[in-house]
Amino acid sequence: MNKKFDAIVVGGGPAGGTAAYFLGQAGMRVLVLEKETLPRYKACGGGISARVLEQFPFSFDSVIESKVNSISYVLGKHNVTFPLPNQSICMVMRDKFDTYLLEHAQAEIRQGVAARAVEEKEDGVIVETAEGERIEGDYLIAADGANSLTARSLGLRPKKLMAGAIEVEASVPAHVFTRFADKPMFIFGEVKTGYLWIFPKSDHLSVGIGALNPGPGALQSTLERVMARFDISIEGQPRKGHPLPVYDHREPINTPRAFLVGDAAGLVDPFSGEGIRFAIKSGRLAAEAILSGHPERYAVSVDRKIGRNHRLAVTMTNIFYNHPRSSFQLGVRNPFVTRVLVDMLADQVGYGKVLAHIFGTLPLFLLTETAAGLSGLVGGRKAAEKVRESVYSI
Repeated sequence: MNKKFDAIVVGGGPAGGTAAYFLGQAGMRVLVLEKETLPRYKACGGGISARVLEQFPFSFDSVIESKVNSISYVLGKHNVTFPLPNQSICMVMRDKFDTYLLEHAQAEIRQGVAARAVEEKEDGVIVETAEGERIEGDYLIAADGANSLTARSLGLRPKKLMAGAIEVEASVPAHVFTRFADKPMFIFGEVKTGYLWIFPKSDHLSVGIGALNPGPGALQSTLERVMARFDISIEGQPRKGHPLPVYDHREPINTPRAFLVGDAAGLVDPFSGEGIRFAIKSGRLAAEAILSGHPERYAVSVDRKIGRNHRLAVTMTNIFYNHPRSSFQLGVRNPFVTRVLVDMLADQVGYGKVLAHIFGTLPLFLLTETAAGLSGLVGGRKAAEKVRESVYSI
């Protein structure tokens, strides 16, 4: 059997597509095996920062479903909305997004081909397909999702923490769609250690729920109940359940010849549930490790550039979900916090900066809200908003 490829990528999602793109740009012979036929549906909220997409030298405008002008947070009867600068958050559908990214990769793409077994040798890897074909390469990038065959075959990530999620692509009346058309919403306090979301797409709403260790049937019933409150009926509409491999500690994610990326590496943010950004980031890190001639540095790079941040996210998770009401009142309602969260989604800062910002701006936030309250007693709502605007617009 002659060696055919410099790298074999198993899985055509954002992580696999990113790795294939950067390896192909460097002139490597790359094969991508995607078990489905593209475009294929993938349950995913689909929110991503426009800044993250700027690392690619081509525009994603043709596959962006919507651009966000503001963001809303809800906890019980409390509802707060903040504007977002420059439509910095985009919404995508993964079937279009994944296909588009792969179309730009200089790689051979084989669709409808599933990997059945993976074998690592001293000088390369062999991937056996479901049809029995054996394909050889120098390196393997495993982007085959939360239940990664590669991870199991190579004994990687033996102890993984999984959250559960359910999503519905909901068709809604025009007046309901207009209400959320450029304003994603996060809903807290309805499920323990989790939240619900309403994300606008081009002609429908992606709604869902995700949580750690949910009880049997809890996600389904909570999703139905809460969406009905916002006039979103999901009755009779397909529901897609999917696991979220949540990061909570460092795990083995590579061998000398194979690299786990994205969900296969368990890189979902334990606080926000965000996954696309870290799929793209890990895919590029794997490509860079191969191209540098130092593949052994991959795990260290992932831990430094993703893992350390995610360990702080565990701290955020514990604080927020153990004290949801005080966290909402003192953190979520603080406009300065949303600003730094937007910077984090753009991969400019991490949770360390977020935590510092929460506590660092708390005195100014409390002082401003006190002053706004007093002004409101004297001059009414407009006077209160004028005080807030004078401070929060800085």
